[in-house]
Amino acid sequence: MEIIKHKGFFRVNSDDFSISLDCNDSESNFAFLSHSHSDHLFKTNTPAIMSNETHKLAKLRGYDYSLAKNVPENISLLDSGHMIGSKSLFINDCNDSMLFTGDFSTKSRAFINGLKVKKCKNLIIESTFGKPEFIFPNHLGEVKRAKDFIKENARKDYLTVLMGYPLGKMQEIMHYFRDYSSIVHPEIKKYLPMLNSFGLCECNACEKKPDVLFCPSLNSKNDYFSPFKRMRGLKFGVFSGWNINPFYKKRFGADEGFTLSDHADFKELLLTVKKSGAENVYVHHGYSKEFSNFLRIEGINAIN
Repeated sequence: MEIIKHKGFFRVNSDDFSISLDCNDSESNFAFLSHSHSDHLFKTNTPAIMSNETHKLAKLRGYDYSLAKNVPENISLLDSGHMIGSKSLFINDCNDSMLFTGDFSTKSRAFINGLKVKKCKNLIIESTFGKPEFIFPNHLGEVKRAKDFIKENARKDYLTVLMGYPLGKMQEIMHYFRDYSSIVHPEIKKYLPMLNSFGLCECNACEKKPDVLFCPSLNSKNDYFSPFKRMRGLKFGVFSGWNINPFYKKRFGADEGFTLSDHADFKELLLTVKKSGAENVYVHHGYSKEFSNFLRIEGINAIN
């Protein structure tokens, strides 16, 4: 098995096929798409391998992929714990093997199954939070803090605005707070019919006097909020793994921040490497240099 890195992306060559990972590569037989976040979508005519949910959500976002037929039997997709439909890729090629995590988390949350790490010879791992200071608090503890925030705001007759990335993070947020009366920003609402077909995002709609407003991460001074401000006071809460930095919420003028991530934190990254038992660890995205250096100190052959 040959792993080729080019401009931050990867192609894997086996004896029988080649596959590009989260990128367009005309030299490959297949293209793998791990999930439907916009920074991972790409145009390609190469037959594509992905989950049914990713295929439908990508199409909704303007990317109509031709799904691969006759996918080799030694390729398998694993839940990656990142968002609805997200997958990691595992190839078992005779005496060689490779696990590509894509964006991932090993923690199961809401309706999302965390990645179950497989033993492999080669591991390709994203390192968005690849520095020791990125160790996240328990996600259910953060959800409880947010519920207390909503409760206190409701007591004072404030509408609570819950903000996060509109596809992926927001559906997790909506799951945790589905029992509150709510309204939904149009950018999020456009995904609801399809997500509902997957059995997700049924919310307690209430236009007159809701408890919460589900919204993309906007600055609290954005004009979108003006009509609401004329009717009631607003309190803003933003959700992100980057909230581990206490200044993150100030970027949005939010009253409170909640550290809820759909990526592996530093401890999860280390545990994933150790569980894989990989001889070669290819590190990319985020703090790849820092994480690679840490792995080398641990005696692991890390390539970035």
